[in-house]
Amino acid sequence: MFKNVYVPYKGYWSSPFCAWQGSFQNQNAVDLAAATAKKFFELRGITPDIFDSIVFGATIPQKNWFFDAPNFSSQIGNPGLSGPRVAQACATSTISIKVAAAFVEAGVNSNVLVATCDRASNSPNLLWPNPMGLGGKPDFESWMVDGFSMDPTAGTSPTGTANNVAKENGFTREESDAIVLSRYQKYADSLADDRKFQKRYMLPVEVQLSRKKTILVEGDEGIIASTPEGLAKLRTVSPDSILTFGAQTHAADGNAGMIVTTKDKAAELSADKGVTIQVCSFGFARVDKAHMPMAPVPASQQAMERAGIKLSDIKAVKTHNPFSVNDLYMRKAMGVDDKIFNNYGSSLIYGHPQGPTVMRLAIELVEELVLKGGGYGLVAGCAAGDSGAALVFKVN
Repeated sequence: MFKNVYVPYKGYWSSPFCAWQGSFQNQNAVDLAAATAKKFFELRGITPDIFDSIVFGATIPQKNWFFDAPNFSSQIGNPGLSGPRVAQACATSTISIKVAAAFVEAGVNSNVLVATCDRASNSPNLLWPNPMGLGGKPDFESWMVDGFSMDPTAGTSPTGTANNVAKENGFTREESDAIVLSRYQKYADSLADDRKFQKRYMLPVEVQLSRKKTILVEGDEGIIASTPEGLAKLRTVSPDSILTFGAQTHAADGNAGMIVTTKDKAAELSADKGVTIQVCSFGFARVDKAHMPMAPVPASQQAMERAGIKLSDIKAVKTHNPFSVNDLYMRKAMGVDDKIFNNYGSSLIYGHPQGPTVMRLAIELVEELVLKGGGYGLVAGCAAGDSGAALVFKVN
């Protein structure tokens, strides 16, 4: 599908992810992303004038959101630059990388910065005009709370879609708890040796708490340790559900980015000329109404078909798994070996800021492939509207 799209080795970053109402709760996500990007440029010796476009992925409005992409570009030091904003819920990063890859493949651009950010904390509360309301009373919408309470196309909440998939596939509470424990243990691997794996890509972020106080956020915040005993004590979300609070992700804040470019430019910007990272293909799918956790499977199958590979060719799989059910279904439907499945962490454990979630997963996928000596990797996830999106990367 893509023949000429590459990513420089170490041409990417992620901030820590802070759980809802944590250290990033009062930071404008666009401003924080710009500050993190500038730090990334400084560390890598990159000047922002090398980019001829950006793709800006964000889903939750911030103050001055009308100007977010050009405002971000100005803050990073390239005021002549802008580009499209992508807002596709949980698939925002996946689509953003795909858009940048399509620009490079078509020759429209040669060096694109894909920047993604969101702040779930203190999200907007909107008043929509309603001339037919009593006395013109407006309609109210809470961006986060209402968005996570009801999918208008599914007729239920995202949790309801996970319950549907669990029931139809006969998944049990014991299976759900077991995969949560596995995912937490894999995340714990990224913390070993003083967070050695995370430090391969994660940048500490300075946060201004007041005029006189700043703090340095170096790692993820708000992670709840999973144990067999702790998971067993949790109540399910409803009597007929297998899902507990521990079996679903939490809202978070953060940012992440990636350079998408040509083969020659990737080699020039690479931190190691011996590592080549190619964006191979993209897949997208929608599944039956109210069955969102199933959507990553057909999206992944399409991405692998377009890349001309099979699951047996894949060395690592990463998923945006807001529910334990997502990975239970992918394992059942595709036969993914747990040895290659969500190593070093996934959004089920470290949280879901929406826009940058899959960007971080893709970065971790690349780093895992480098550690394994190369090969194909798959990153996939579900998104609003019972949709799913996936990307295939190849590391040499």
